[in-house]
This record gives sequence, structure tokens and C-alpha cells, in this order.
Amino acid sequence: MDFHYLVTQPDLNAHGTLHGGILTKWIDESCGMFARLLTRKVCVTRHIGNIDFVATSKLGDTLKTHVDLLKVGNTSITFSGFVLDAITFKKIADFESFVFVAIDENGVPAKIKQLHNCL
Repeated sequence: MDFHYLVTQPDLNAHGTLHGGILTKWIDESCGMFARLLTRKVCVTRHIGNIDFVATSKLGDTLKTHVDLLKVGNTSITFSGFVLDAITFKKIADFESFVFVAIDENGVPAKIKQLHNCL
């Protein structure tokens, strides 16, 4: 599943390029939205694996996060993917493991009974 983000002024670091923490936040949000759509449950970040920052982005760039479903456990769901410049298709980053846990209304891990079609 793909999500898009626009690089704006508050997203820049002291060098005038996209801050790595902001990109990590966007990847986390993309995976979290996908987890919510698939499970129909509130899902929280459990683990962030390797992120390889390949290239920089600048003000005005539109980035596409592409999220792939890797694995579904009893209460967890794992994603990988990449980030591209949506105009030039230049690769910005790869991410290999973002793990989310479905929780119930009490914040306790909840079973993932089925995945829902979200397309």
C-alpha cells in the first residue's frame, strides 16, 4: 500500500534537507495506517528495525512510502518497504521491519482474527 507526504519547512534539518526523524515518523505512520486498515483494530508500534537512508529530499518534494505486509502473528503484524521521490522515482530509503501489535480498549494485546481487504 502506498502513502504520500509533502516535504515542508518544518520537516527540514539544519542542512535544509528532510530530517531523518521525520521520515521515520512518516514510515511509522504509513505502517500504522496499513495495520489499522488490515486488522480493523488499534495497532501500536512494537519494534522498528533497520532503516537505510539512501538519498536526501528537499523542500517541496513529494515522497511515496510503499508498505508491504511481511508477516501476521497472533497479535502482531510486520511490514517492510521503501520510500521514493514520487516524481523522479529516486529511492530515498528502505525499511525492513516495522512491527505493530493490535490492542483492545484496555491497551492489552488483542488477537488478529482476520485481515480485511483495504483496497
